[in-house]
Amino acid sequence: MSGIMSFINGFFSTIQTLLGWVLDGLMYVLKTILYFPFDGVLTAVESIIAALDFSSFATSTAASWTGMPPQLLYLVNAIGIPQGLAILASAYILRITLNLIPASLTRI
Repeated sequence: MSGIMSFINGFFSTIQTLLGWVLDGLMYVLKTILYFPFDGVLTAVESIIAALDFSSFATSTAASWTGMPPQLLYLVNAIGIPQGLAILASAYILRITLNLIPASLTRI
């Protein structure tokens, strides 16, 4: 009787191990399939953010204002207002992009 029980335990242990391997493989394939489109979207967003150069835009706009004294231009650049605007714009774009992802995919 113990020989049959050990055979049954060994058989189901093997089935459980094989099922675990199959499920791990399916999860790997599913993660890989979902990774590529998500990576493509994030790469596109990163390219858009990198293409937007707010610091040079703000500096050139500030330089084109003829009524501004050079001390004020220096102060604007020294404080880092153009870089701060770039950080804020990037944060807003990232937040808007993340809102496109359905909540059902992020609640695991």
